[in-house]
Amino acid sequence: MNQAINFFWTILCFIPVIAVWVRLYSGFYLWIVIGISAISLLIPTKWLQLSADPHFYQSLGVRFIRRFVQNGDYAKRHLRSQQRQYKAITTKTRATAYLGTVKMYERYHLYCFTFFLITTFYAVETYQHTLAVVVVISNIIYNILTILLQQYNRARITQLNKRVL
Repeated sequence: MNQAINFFWTILCFIPVIAVWVRLYSGFYLWIVIGISAISLLIPTKWLQLSADPHFYQSLGVRFIRRFVQNGDYAKRHLRSQQRQYKAITTKTRATAYLGTVKMYERYHLYCFTFFLITTFYAVETYQHTLAVVVVISNIIYNILTILLQQYNRARITQLNKRVL
């Protein structure tokens, strides 16, 4: 179930990006954009965190977003209905491992955010305005919302780690 959700969102949101690059293919510029996007991976994680308070993210509607993503509410419900175990975070070791996963997801989506953003500029520069708008929408759905969700998860686990575990 999780992989199907992941596959759906990835395909849906990458289609306009691929369309921009296929339409006016320039391998040289594509490689430059890939390289520039990789630089975003050097930004320290703590600089990206908007808030340490999970309530900040809840006010942005992150709990609603969490329903529709990999390892989200609907995916967990489906796993439970199939009588599969879903591993809850009950120990410091599991919390630390989960924070590593959160960091990996956030880094991936930061890279994609940068790639989508530069692709948007490239689309505007090459008069692909409709595609540029669709890439912006895809960037919000696939990257910005996911980054906010990962920051929410980090804030929740960090608070839980301090209080309970």
